[in-house]
Amino acid sequence: MPRVFNVLSQLLVFSLSVWVIITLGGYVAPRLVYPFDIEWMEGGMLVHALRLEQGLPLYPAPSAEFIPYIYPPLYPFLISLIGEPSYLVGRGLSIVGTLLAAAAAITAARREGAPWGIAVGAGAAFLTTWEESGTFMDLVRADAVAVGLAAWAITLARFASPAPVVASGLLLALAFLAKHNLALFGLPIALWLWWSVGWRRAALFTAASAGPALLATGLLQLATDGMFLTYLLGVPATHPLVADRALPTITKELPSSLPLFAAASVAWLAVTLRRRGEGAPLWLGVLAVAAGACMLMRAHHGGFINVLMPGHWAVAAAGGAAIGAFCRAFEGRAWAVPLVAVLLSAQLTRTGWEKAEDYVPTEADRAAGEQLLTQLRAVEGEIFAPQFPWYPHLVGKKPSLPLISLWDIQHKRGPLYQNPSVVEEAMAQQVWAALLVSQKDIKYGQREHYKEGARIKLPGRAFNTRTGWRVRPAALWVPKTAADRAAEAAKALAAPKRAPPASVGEPRDDDPTLTPDP
Repeated sequence: MPRVFNVLSQLLVFSLSVWVIITLGGYVAPRLVYPFDIEWMEGGMLVHALRLEQGLPLYPAPSAEFIPYIYPPLYPFLISLIGEPSYLVGRGLSIVGTLLAAAAAITAARREGAPWGIAVGAGAAFLTTWEESGTFMDLVRADAVAVGLAAWAITLARFASPAPVVASGLLLALAFLAKHNLALFGLPIALWLWWSVGWRRAALFTAASAGPALLATGLLQLATDGMFLTYLLGVPATHPLVADRALPTITKELPSSLPLFAAASVAWLAVTLRRRGEGAPLWLGVLAVAAGACMLMRAHHGGFINVLMPGHWAVAAAGGAAIGAFCRAFEGRAWAVPLVAVLLSAQLTRTGWEKAEDYVPTEADRAAGEQLLTQLRAVEGEIFAPQFPWYPHLVGKKPSLPLISLWDIQHKRGPLYQNPSVVEEAMAQQVWAALLVSQKDIKYGQREHYKEGARIKLPGRAFNTRTGWRVRPAALWVPKTAADRAAEAAKALAAPKRAPPASVGEPRDDDPTLTPDP
């Protein structure tokens, strides 16, 4: 009879895990094939991949043609290797990264002693945080791939033997090249290996991780004439912090996503922390680093909830490991696995996906996008669309630089600060035949040198981005003529002076709709 309860408990957790995957797949599938931005930085990432495919530099000096994100190059490089850069390729790559991260959480639970039917619940628990991390698990962004690589680096290190430790180091180096802040996870891994196995194993991991990362950084520095680290470290170092967002991250945002897993991991760590050879110190260190990194990135100017994804994985994996250790400690007890199954079932049914459909584009969105492309094709000449940088490419024109990249370097203390900016100079020269803008101005000389031309007439709220900073095309602006300037001058002389209209551009530091953190 105890064996029957054990099997039924595992079947319950496995069934709920399958339900989580199928339900999430129903939301992700239509997003995968949607041919426009779901989040406003997706198109910019495709621009990066296109430049790599065309052999163009990824970290050049700022120009009106291109300014890069403050990211390492691995993710757009992988897109360029897979094929023609597209939303489908970028999102598919992110889905693979997400599934790898879920598989790592399952392996972490198995390593500590969880039966297979229970272990799969740890991976499913991570997937339930899809909405809590801004739905970035399947977007054209580096987050999912970076987390997938870091997740396996941490999980393999737990095996502690030489081959997994070397693989762990190499994977962490790759995670660094996808999103450099994930290199912080090397600290708890190295310290745990030193404490648990010995300094030689810790040194092996350090060599396998830091060696390739430093080599790649040096080569990128040489290839870019020093611009790589300027973009990666110098530019964000001058960005302000929004401290009010840091504390809720650790007290509310992370624990509330997986509360039962958070409680299980903390309880397990408290009981087994001092046992040499156990995984508790490793997972405690991973949780501490994840929490600190999430706090810092959330407080960074522009920090969106996508930065919580590494923390969500850490909680899911540590919780799964805690459950595995519990199952091993009480192996043979008839109540152990059923008790764990109840815990997991309560967590897995707490998905919080009540608003999930809001993140899924509709046929109206797709039709509105096709309508927009028809208007763009009619423009004779190049189009500047920094809020939608990939759309000109879709109609055979040059893609635009991403607007957030320009914002990044326009902090006055920054190493690449320019006044006037390269975009302002290009605006003054009326380099572009048209500007595609949202309801929020681009600024940088838009109103001085261009005028509103055709409106983009979209039905209802169709074609809004679905997560991150919400924008949608509103109008095409065209260059002002000499007659336009003469008319403006005459009107200015005839009218009393008054303050110019407020222009909405870069978000304020305290703006709750701040764009996702690079």
